Amino acid sequence: MVVQLQLYMWSGTRAVILERHDFYVEQVRARVFAQFRDISEEAERYAEAEYERLGSMPGDGDSDLGALADQANDRAQSFYGLLSDLRKQLLLGALAGLYHQWEKDLRDFIERELVHNIKPEEATKVAWDPNIGNVFDALKEFGWDCRLQPFFAKIEACRLVVNVYKHGKGRSLDELALKHPEYLDRGFPKEALPAFVMDNLDYEYLAISETQFNEIAVALRDFWVEFPERMYLK
Repeated sequence: MVVQLQLYMWSGTRAVILERHDFYVEQVRARVFAQFRDISEEAERYAEAEYERLGSMPGDGDSDLGALADQANDRAQSFYGLLSDLRKQLLLGALAGLYHQWEKDLRDFIERELVHNIKPEEATKVAWDPNIGNVFDALKEFGWDCRLQPFFAKIEACRLVVNVYKHGKGRSLDELALKHPEYLDRGFPKEALPAFVMDNLDYEYLAISETQFNEIAVALRDFWVEFPERMYLK
């Protein structure tokens, strides 16, 4: 008897994956987004506190008030810059965590399904191929080409963003600049990406907004929602 290889997405498995995904996204919004919504106001309060502190220091009673204000504003700008950078890094880190969980869930699922009918080492080889593109090819062989789905462009952009966040300069950065420049320095028009940016491309340009995080989160969720219940190797 010939056993046809299949991938079966049990409703319970799908529910667990979606629940974990939704929890992660909700907590990022509540614990990261919410903490950085008013950094401009925080910087203003910081400037006021610095002005008061500098004015109350011994020997500064006769200091020029304008000079004190300039000092306070300079320090507040530095404070704002540090907060902005922290927000940027936390958002990128949160996105990387979300993507890595999605990828591990996919690989774990494929391995668990294949091990029912093939040797464990063979199942592991397919599911944990270092090139995620080969994993997508495996899904295509089972009848589902996820690359053709509406959500895939966001997932691919996410993969590149995470690679740049993790590794810095390299092929992923070049590819991101050409295909998804909106994730670099608040976005450059794809059709008019400045030549100087391409010539001096740097991973420090990498940045995502809350909106972009949410769009990618929706795409990763849609992947699991649209994942076929049963697929058979052709």
